[in-house]
Amino acid sequence: MKGLLIAAATAALVVAGVYVLNATDEQRGVAPGETAGQVPEAPDAGSLRDQLLHSTAQQLGITPVRGVWGVLMERGYAKGSATVIALADGTASMYLSTGGAVAGGKAYPPAHAAELRLCERAAESEADTIAARDFPSPAKGRVRFYVLTTAGVRVAEGDILPHPGDGGNEALAPLMAAGDAVLDGLKDATSKGLIR
Repeated sequence: MKGLLIAAATAALVVAGVYVLNATDEQRGVAPGETAGQVPEAPDAGSLRDQLLHSTAQQLGITPVRGVWGVLMERGYAKGSATVIALADGTASMYLSTGGAVAGGKAYPPAHAAELRLCERAAESEADTIAARDFPSPAKGRVRFYVLTTAGVRVAEGDILPHPGDGGNEALAPLMAAGDAVLDGLKDATSKGLIR
């Protein structure tokens, strides 16, 4: 019973963290893309995010899926960002720049399968990405995909919420759906007390 309560509290924390990051934009009446205060800096040099963006599959012992060995899906909010990490070895996790994380998705089959689909979608979407040398966090209202490939890091970016008639998000729609599936798998595993 105690483990179930801890898992429920962890799931509530993650969901609440994303809600707070998102709700802050709406409560301030600031439209996506406008600036409202400072967005926290990207994680420090010792962070997992930085390590992944500056490593290779070979260095980390990960076998790529069609040339892709990982994807970072980052969403920008007024108070920070949320990063979903999916690696081709089955690792799936989420981190909030304001603190809080869910890790261990590799042990939960639906999260594991979702993260492999995200890597596959990223391989299919390579034409919609460009080479990246710098790795800033996305601005508020934006989603950015860092695709970790055997040829280096590639990036694609768009609005979190699609604008009617704007064809720009259509190219990213499969990546966004696959990234959201990873997030759903992590939330489900957390709510069941399987990961924290």
